[in-house]
Order: sequence, then C-alpha cells, then structure tokens
Amino acid sequence: MVMDSESFVLPQRMPVMTLSGVVLFPKAMMPLRIFEERYKSMLADRLNEDRIFAIVGERENVSKEEEHLELPFGVATAGLIRVCKENPDGTSFVLLQGLSRVRIKSIPQEIPYRILEVEPVETVVEKSSVPLRKKIVIQLQRNQSLGGEVTQEMFDFLNPLEDNVAFVDLTAYTLCKQTLRKQAMLEVQNLTKRASMLLDDLTRENDRLDLIKQALQGSQDDELEFN
Repeated sequence: MVMDSESFVLPQRMPVMTLSGVVLFPKAMMPLRIFEERYKSMLADRLNEDRIFAIVGERENVSKEEEHLELPFGVATAGLIRVCKENPDGTSFVLLQGLSRVRIKSIPQEIPYRILEVEPVETVVEKSSVPLRKKIVIQLQRNQSLGGEVTQEMFDFLNPLEDNVAFVDLTAYTLCKQTLRKQAMLEVQNLTKRASMLLDDLTRENDRLDLIKQALQGSQDDELEFN
C-alpha cells in the first residue's frame, strides 16, 4: 500500500466505475449519480470501508464483439468519496475527489462489480516545467480576454495553486473537452510533456478565438464604410 499526500492509504486492489467519455484527474472533484445495482453494491461496501474507488474511461474504438466487455484504458484515477447522499428513489449522489493516478495491472474480479489490481503512477517533475506554467497563465489570461471559457472565478482558483502538478492537472481537467486528449494527458507521467500538451491546446484555441474576433471586427468595419 502507498500513502498519498493527504495520508490516505491507497490499496493495491480497488473497485472501479468504468465510464464512457469520462476522465478524472487527481485533486479534481467529480459529481456522480449512482443508479446501477452493481455500483449501488460497490458504494455500500466503500462507505463501510476506506471510501476509495477508481474511475476509468471505457475504450470506444473497439469491435462490436468487444463492446459488452467495457474495456478500460490502462491508466485510471483513484478517488475518495467526499460526499454521499442517498435519494428517495434509491439512487445516490456522490462527490468523488481524485487522489492519484493508477496503472491497471489486472482485473481480478468482475462480479458483483469490477475490481482492479493497480499500482500508483507518480508524476515526474523537472525544472523545465516551471517556465511552462508562466506561459499557461498568460494563455489563460488571453483566453479570458478573448471571451473564451476561462472566467475570473476559474482563474482566481487555479492561479494561486502552489503545486505545479495540481495546477496543470486541474487546468486540464477544467478546460480540456476532448475525452481522448484528456485521457492522453492523464497517462503522461512527465509534467513538462503534460504541461506542453495543455499549453499547445490553449494556444491553439486562443488563436482560433483571435481569428474570429478579427473577422468580426473586419465585418463591422466594412459595414461602417458601407454606411
């Protein structure tokens, strides 16, 4: 077993929810609605034990014969149940916080719910990642000024984070909308490469927004000249 930064015991085996189009990052909060019987059973067990289970994305590029297997990606995120509220209809609301990346070694159990055998994935932090953070902050400010998805509230939350790993992970979790790209960032162990991927995406999106802004400005100028 491994202790994470908040002194939680990360077990070598843990239950998992395999979900399509979903990627959880460490430190991030994910709301979940638990309604399937297998996950109700899993939740009841987790609440009586360590409150830890994993979230892993389901592979989509599979054959029809493999669809029912719910084949997972190779890297998941272990999470801790922060809030759980049972609803009158028997479903439950869960707020799960990511704890750590984990690599799937095997799937020793499927019934009554899937259990993974995992090992933790530690982020490799190099000095070269420090200047990348500054560049990401500039692109966040640029996105906000261009009317993108970055809000002042979002910026005020992300910018003060002292941990560069948490800063990159939470920024990617918040702003990356493409599931496969987000999964790719989750799987990258080197922070410099992860931050570079995020910076490239932000820069590309901001360049797109800038072109739209210039086109709209040009259209307005043409209308003024015509009038």
